[in-house]
Amino acid sequence: MDFPRAAFHASLSPDERQLVDRLNTPEAIQAFLAEEVAYNFEPDGATARGPIEVLRRRQAHCFEGAVLAAALFWYHGLDPLLVLLEAPEDFDHNVIVYTREGKFGCVSQSRHPKLRGKPAIFDTLRDLVMAYYPDYTSDWTHDPNDYTLRGFSRPIDLRRYGTAWVTASDVGEIYNTFIEGVPLEKLFPESEADREYFYPEEHLHE
Repeated sequence: MDFPRAAFHASLSPDERQLVDRLNTPEAIQAFLAEEVAYNFEPDGATARGPIEVLRRRQAHCFEGAVLAAALFWYHGLDPLLVLLEAPEDFDHNVIVYTREGKFGCVSQSRHPKLRGKPAIFDTLRDLVMAYYPDYTSDWTHDPNDYTLRGFSRPIDLRRYGTAWVTASDVGEIYNTFIEGVPLEKLFPESEADREYFYPEEHLHE
């Protein structure tokens, strides 16, 4: 499936087109998210803004930042692959993953600098996710010893949602469904039989 380049360009101003052309590497996208995009704490209620809305508002929570990064990856020829980091007693996190010379890295938006993207230095996806574990402490209890990251999903290709999301102002459909039926892997399974699990059904649409 090809990126909807004509529709994307038609939705952007000349300045915005120049900006997205400059955001042509994971490092450039990560720097933009970290330095130019404020964290969206959703003061007026839940949001699921699309890539262009994020670009214009310069504001995004982790899923919105991931969707922008995914669109920019696809625009520049990289696969738009989202991985969910699952924390059942904390906020989940979303990252857009890539490989370079056989190593895994990712881009992400976060209120916490240490939970932003990681360089492509990890041998496996699990190694990349484990790099988050020491800094993934509870936003609910604020206990620095309360490590909450339980597992991670296999990469989810957002092209399965077609092309309309790239220019949509709202991507609530993706936000509410992307993890359904996707296997996750526990970081610390009690056995091999315990390694794979699915997102808790009662939390799917929270």
